[in-house]
Amino acid sequence: MNRWTRLSVLVGLLGVLTLASAQDYQQAPSIAADLPPVAERLPVEPLVLEPVETIGSYGGTWRKVDYDDSLGWTRQTVMVEPFVKFNRDLNGIRPNLVTSWEWNDDATEITLNFREGVKWSDGAPLTVDDYLFWWNDMALNEDVPVNAPTYTRPAGEPMQVEKLDDYSIRLSFAEPNPLFLEFTSRGHYHSAQHVVPAHYLRQFHPDYSDATDTDDLMARYNTSTRFQHTDMPTFNAWQAVTFNSGQNAVFERNPYYWKVDSAGNQLPYIDRIEVQIAEGNPSELVALKAIAGELDMQIRDVSLQDVPLVLENAEVGDYRVIMWSRGDFGWPWLMLMYDYPDEGIVDLMYTQDFRRALSLGMNRQRINDIVALGLATPRQAALSPEGAEFQSDEGQAVYEAWAGLDINFNSDEAASLLDGIGVVDADGDGFRDRPDGSMLELIVDVSATDLKSIDTVDLIKQDWEAIGLRTTINTADPNVIDDRANAGEVMIRAWGSAAAWGLISAPTVWAPVEGFLWSIGGVRMGQHYQTGGNQGVAPRPGSALEQLQAAYSEVITLADPEARNARLLEAYQIHIDEGPLTIGTIGEHVSPVVVKNNFRNVQDTGLVASWDLGFPGTADPEQFFFDE
Repeated sequence: MNRWTRLSVLVGLLGVLTLASAQDYQQAPSIAADLPPVAERLPVEPLVLEPVETIGSYGGTWRKVDYDDSLGWTRQTVMVEPFVKFNRDLNGIRPNLVTSWEWNDDATEITLNFREGVKWSDGAPLTVDDYLFWWNDMALNEDVPVNAPTYTRPAGEPMQVEKLDDYSIRLSFAEPNPLFLEFTSRGHYHSAQHVVPAHYLRQFHPDYSDATDTDDLMARYNTSTRFQHTDMPTFNAWQAVTFNSGQNAVFERNPYYWKVDSAGNQLPYIDRIEVQIAEGNPSELVALKAIAGELDMQIRDVSLQDVPLVLENAEVGDYRVIMWSRGDFGWPWLMLMYDYPDEGIVDLMYTQDFRRALSLGMNRQRINDIVALGLATPRQAALSPEGAEFQSDEGQAVYEAWAGLDINFNSDEAASLLDGIGVVDADGDGFRDRPDGSMLELIVDVSATDLKSIDTVDLIKQDWEAIGLRTTINTADPNVIDDRANAGEVMIRAWGSAAAWGLISAPTVWAPVEGFLWSIGGVRMGQHYQTGGNQGVAPRPGSALEQLQAAYSEVITLADPEARNARLLEAYQIHIDEGPLTIGTIGEHVSPVVVKNNFRNVQDTGLVASWDLGFPGTADPEQFFFDE
């Protein structure tokens, strides 16, 4: 029996031993009387959650604020239900929708066992056919605009999927793919999104209905709009029942939810979630509602400038403030878009001395003092320090070299570097021009809802223009910027509160390997790798970006964690030797979480900047409750 098999067997046995303790099941009083008994609505072996503090009580409405119609942080609360979940402390993974798994010896094949008897919120059974519908009828269907994630096509070959029975599938890969489970279990997307109610979605799929396009199908598939279709079944703890654009959304308990606490009480404890949708920046609204005692748990959008005020009024508002970590490497980080269509600008981006000048030419300490009240750390965009690969002596050395790369303000050196590459004031107007003598203008896109990034970029503009770099700030709706980035129309983007951990959480921030908005080099560069060159823009031959793609391709095939971490550190060295490839500002912020005093089972620690790591979903909000 190889070690992969031993691990999956042990995980399965632990699950059985835990589940055996739940004899009789109880349900919330609000469950409709005409539904089947709770034992019939639960799976054969419900997932048993041990509460953070204590067994909870049923009832209550959780009030919170979200920043726009996409309900990003609500999705992070109610939709984090992947194959496996990261542990609450992020130290390893635990069974979730998948109860156990078994790898072959070389990690080219994995068998996944789904939790038998899980049901959708309409009572229909959830089986492997729901995942197969996503894979065969969406991801592999050229007429459906769903790109198969990189980890499903190692070596450029789509994985082979074999149905063993209604609750077991075997996945085969063209090369070792030992991190498949971790990759496919990130955030409220990936497997949390890929397991879809096939019985419902077929009515919107052109291959199964009279639909003439995929617009309705995609509107229900995309996580940013899925909840707007309140008739769509879910396997989450709460289901959307109301959505009013720009106003509010309401979620109510799913009576078919498949988890119980250690006393056999069906989860979730809380009946209802009411979300107020903020217009523009939500920080001011969040602070006012917190002070008034009108928020039950709010994990984001308390600005650092409001922390003293929020702390001062905690007793009056009957809440406590828990300082979770953002785990961020930059707020903001400046993403240079190497897929920008202006070749003259891209030439400069590929020039190391130009990038070094941008970094040396900004005063990070001033940014920290003014924008973050001195509570952050000036640093380069070098991932987050919590990554496993950084915990050794060798890892610490790489981290410190990368995080400290060209971060000390030196306008004289920055000016000298620009002079050396021919970026000089050719026409005497006080601003430097391109090497060919034409006008040089740096355009930085920043979200209109991210006031902290706006304030930071204002300071950077002052610094850059002091060394002769004409800078324009384009403040716009974040959805508009997203659309422009997807089309390759953004030159530089200021991305707020970015976090990533090595291979698992947002590897695209250090290697352009997926077509995400936060992909280093630009969306279309990551898309080029993800589609095997069929779409997007390739990195220039021999460039650091191409080297990083090759390094990533190798490192994800290594099953041994020590060998994998060692090769990962070698890949990071490319950023040190040829960087900075993107530009960091300040990071490692604290993140105040406002929690009403009667709102319980909230853990003391969390990491909220990384969407991949899925907080607060990773903290199991289904076991949060109101203590009467």
